[in-house]
Amino acid sequence: MKKAIREVAIIHYNTPELTTAAIKSLRKHGGKDYHVTVFDNSDRRPFKKRMKGVTIIDNTCGQVIDFDKFLAQFPGREKGIGCAGGCGFGSAKHMRTVQELWKIIPQGFLLMESDILLRESVDHMFMYDRAAVGHVVMHQYRNPYQIGRIMPLLCFMNVPVLVAAGARYFDPERTYGLLPGYYNINNWYDTGAVLLEDIRNKKPQLVGRHMDIKPLMVHYGSGSWRRNDLEQQKAWLEEHKELWQ
Repeated sequence: MKKAIREVAIIHYNTPELTTAAIKSLRKHGGKDYHVTVFDNSDRRPFKKRMKGVTIIDNTCGQVIDFDKFLAQFPGREKGIGCAGGCGFGSAKHMRTVQELWKIIPQGFLLMESDILLRESVDHMFMYDRAAVGHVVMHQYRNPYQIGRIMPLLCFMNVPVLVAAGARYFDPERTYGLLPGYYNINNWYDTGAVLLEDIRNKKPQLVGRHMDIKPLMVHYGSGSWRRNDLEQQKAWLEEHKELWQ
């Protein structure tokens, strides 16, 4: 096996305390020699903390991806699907950001959510002989089509292999809520769903590696970026301080 890639990417949304603790838990349990890229999509609470080995990409005003301009391309999008009223903020933004990270970190990276804390090393997730390594879920809650996806909590992406195979993480024709029609199947591809489908169809010999990520981490809970619950976040961090302090 080739030398392991040491790149981790975190997409940040308005939760600097959680993001800081996530990086510290990576340093404490995941490995101290990782380089971290924080892609900051905040509209209220940006990530300003300067940390050794951390690069911050400031997209707080759409400097890299102008999401307002992007969403204007889909005036007929389904308003009843997704976070904040039909992809006004949620899954589409996250998927589009990961696709941008494929260009920013073309050698590949471990996508790590900002609201998790690691319990142990993630070295074994860096597999050069796989297109992607992560936790596959085949039955999504409230998804009428039960489209599988690779959970973005922890997911290693071998970007060179994926790009060579023609795979995508974001596809506007298969993205959560971007197209008209509540029961349009292409509206139900959540984060990691396009990637899983493309790996299976375009590079079946590199399907990936399914692993149970639950023992590796604790998760604050989805939607932390849109909650006004800073005190709850601080209490959760205090409860799990042995993982990051």
